[in-house]
Amino acid sequence: MDRANSHQDMNDKKPYAPSADRNREVILAALTDELTDTDHVFEFGSGTGQHLCHFAANRTSNTWQPSDLAVRIPGINLWIADSGCLNILPPIELDLNSELPISAHATVCYSANTLHIVSWPLVDRLFLHAATLLPAGGKLCLYGPCKFDGKYTSEGNRAFDQQLRNENPDSGIREFNDLQALATRHRFSHKSTLDMPANNQFFVWERIGT
Repeated sequence: MDRANSHQDMNDKKPYAPSADRNREVILAALTDELTDTDHVFEFGSGTGQHLCHFAANRTSNTWQPSDLAVRIPGINLWIADSGCLNILPPIELDLNSELPISAHATVCYSANTLHIVSWPLVDRLFLHAATLLPAGGKLCLYGPCKFDGKYTSEGNRAFDQQLRNENPDSGIREFNDLQALATRHRFSHKSTLDMPANNQFFVWERIGT
């Protein structure tokens, strides 16, 4: 989700998030380590659409499915149109509280900077949707800040968490053990945690066969 600090570009009216430009290369590298050439990637919370278009341009053998709230779809479409990428499907309007479209499918699910923004019930819904979409062996890849055993990875993250909770009590940096409990309940096995710049992590869970 690359919507943080977004503003409108006065030249082409596309939404723009500076943070998406800063972290796109490291996320792309982490994703590339997890993707095969035939993977179909479903992104929860595509935000401005910057991440997805950059990834699609660099991973042309993969199919990319953006999704987000209805209000963000026009901006995502502007980025897709400008990208010229033919491997991006039309964005799906999706509130995490809603049901997935019947036509939706994926072998990899991905989301960035989502878990600390949405409420905890919606974090649960994201895992549920990923479990619904993914076959056995499919991967759920999530990027963002996290706490471990109740401890922040930096003082900056502690201050950021307090800011989030002041603005919305339902938001906040999540505890990894809580995420792992959700993952287990939805039949995901933790595969890896990669430390990323700016005190973020890149998590990979793998769907367990039924």
